[in-house]
Amino acid sequence: METPLDLHPQPRIDVHLLTLDEPGHWREECLASIAGAPIRLHLLPGLPGRVGQSRAAGFARGTLPLVSFVDPDDRYEAGAFAHLADALDACPSAVLAYTDEALIDEQGRPVGVRRLAYSAFQHAHSASHVHGLIVMRRSAVEPVLTRIADLDAGADWLLTRLVARQGSVLHLPLVGRHWRQHPNQHHRRARSMASGPLPNLATP
Repeated sequence: METPLDLHPQPRIDVHLLTLDEPGHWREECLASIAGAPIRLHLLPGLPGRVGQSRAAGFARGTLPLVSFVDPDDRYEAGAFAHLADALDACPSAVLAYTDEALIDEQGRPVGVRRLAYSAFQHAHSASHVHGLIVMRRSAVEPVLTRIADLDAGADWLLTRLVARQGSVLHLPLVGRHWRQHPNQHHRRARSMASGPLPNLATP
């Protein structure tokens, strides 16, 4: 069992990071970028081809009321975690809060910024709509983890859609994630939607 790491004296969010085959220096950049964030970090080995199962295991770690994840090939804004936690604390009906994101190239150079004001329609039709730094309530995540366990690509998308059905979604217009663009990105090499659509959300 891994030992979680508190990156702040008063962690507010359980955050997991799945390690796969990313370059070690990218992972180190990711970890450096979240130093000082009010989080409890859980490091887990990702299972190739089983992102949903790996995510479910990550979200099940810890006991804090808020949960999130970081990808080891990306970088983050440590201060954004507190802003998202504050937004959820201020809005009890909200179950998910997320930020905009910047795009960076393989070397980490800025490419542009994606502004992602929330649209339920866009969320339903685009896997990268709710895609910045995402923080959710544990109470909304844990009941639906079994729904993503058999998925690979699309697991994060389905999870955020299932969580969004349980309350309101908050968008913070600030950059929380720097999304690295490279040929080995999971969504580029997985057979994502080629094997069929996501499960029907109307099913219990």
